[in-house]
Amino acid sequence: MKKTEIKMLPGECWYGFVVEDCLSYPLDEKSTYTCLQRSDNHSTNQEAPLLLSTAGRYLYADTPVDLSVKDGVITVDDTMMLSEGHQTLRGAFLHCASTHFSLSHPIPPAVFFRRPQYNTWIELIYNQNQKDVLTYAHGILDHGLPPGILMIDDHWNIYYGNWAFDPIAFPDPRAMVDELHQMGFVVMLWVCPFVSPDSMEYRYLAEKGYLVCGSDKTARVQKWWNGYSAILDMSNPGAQDWMRQKLDRLMQEYGIDGFKFDAGDVKFYRDDDVCYDPNITAAQQCTLWAKFGASYAYNEFRACFGAQGLPLVQRLSDKHHRWQGGVDLLVPGALAQGILGYAYGCPDMIGGGDFEDFRDENMNVDEELFVRYAQCAALMPMMQYSAAPWRVLHGEYAKACLAAGNIHEQYADLFESLAHHAASTGEPIIRYMEYMFPNQGMAHVTDQFMVGAELLVAPVYQKGVRTRSVVLPKGKWKYCDGTVYEGGQSVNVPAPLDVLPYFVPQR
Repeated sequence: MKKTEIKMLPGECWYGFVVEDCLSYPLDEKSTYTCLQRSDNHSTNQEAPLLLSTAGRYLYADTPVDLSVKDGVITVDDTMMLSEGHQTLRGAFLHCASTHFSLSHPIPPAVFFRRPQYNTWIELIYNQNQKDVLTYAHGILDHGLPPGILMIDDHWNIYYGNWAFDPIAFPDPRAMVDELHQMGFVVMLWVCPFVSPDSMEYRYLAEKGYLVCGSDKTARVQKWWNGYSAILDMSNPGAQDWMRQKLDRLMQEYGIDGFKFDAGDVKFYRDDDVCYDPNITAAQQCTLWAKFGASYAYNEFRACFGAQGLPLVQRLSDKHHRWQGGVDLLVPGALAQGILGYAYGCPDMIGGGDFEDFRDENMNVDEELFVRYAQCAALMPMMQYSAAPWRVLHGEYAKACLAAGNIHEQYADLFESLAHHAASTGEPIIRYMEYMFPNQGMAHVTDQFMVGAELLVAPVYQKGVRTRSVVLPKGKWKYCDGTVYEGGQSVNVPAPLDVLPYFVPQR
């Protein structure tokens, strides 16, 4: 593959590429960075072959590229196109979005932006069952949390590819869904493109040619986090039709509202797979999984490639229950999602999505950390709980967590409005400071963010900290306690446990 070299301009900073590498951005003249989208793709989150600069330039490709940065030079595959002359980071983004993104779609249903999501994963893990799902839902309401979207996670069925309720664990799924609806919940189910080998479904799909094959033209069995499975070939219309029939039946027979489309990561496919489309790539299979899911209004994805602008709920990958390598990744990750064109972002499950951190036998929950997770999510487009706050929080921590949810509800109209704006323009809801305030020294400020142009948010992400240093752009800014600060400087503001630091610009 031929390479192209782009020399950075003095002071120029670049953003984008891979959400998982969010702490590496922006890239500048001092950066040393390598990302092998094309030849060694192991990302578990959203990505795109896109870089945008503070000087109003951007690099874009339709297919994966390998990229490296050293000594102020960006070296990329020559399939990447350089576009210049757009003045600012925002100018570059808007030109790129209008030229290359799929826009003018409806937004995901408004409830995503207005009410919390609740995922049964942390509480039930692989023991998903009717009784405990209902107990979890009742616990939500009994402890003062509002109803929202309830996601029943992995193992509600018997095996992969058999998209039917386990009759022992779920003796009457219709009654369960009806009860959840009556309680005010939207109900979603976890699904994936994998098929358990040596099953009835596997034999049928293999005979039809609906599975990804190896060089011997037999169905390839892939190792993933749940063992070994075959993979649906999403380039085959017949495979898509088969999956759609299974999902539509769940909606028609049981009243299911939508689906969490997990897996489908680029790393589970290979460019040399033998598929219905002889030219399909691993990245394109990932994109097809996203486009398939986009036909369902209620959806959620964690891994996506090149699906910018589509009405897809995009969750950050599972984070650990940690201060470093956990909560500190939420803001940079959400910012990277937005600048890549994935506007409808959802931070990870509040408290972290690694179930090992919450097992009863080794549970060591840091209640302060859980609260700061909730506060980080409160002024992002969506909030998602999994670990039950009433099980892991007590006293002032429980109250502070509820208060964070109230903040999100307070600004629900704003999030829905910005989602509609994103649908027509591609603009992120969560924005880099540099995106909104160019040429004010904000390029490296990645631990605070703007919600549109309406709010400046600076969450606390360090244990025991009760103040927050915030970089304010020019102008006047009203803090959440009512104090007005003059901008164009850094200020220290109080941030006790029950306070999420945020500002409103004074116009």
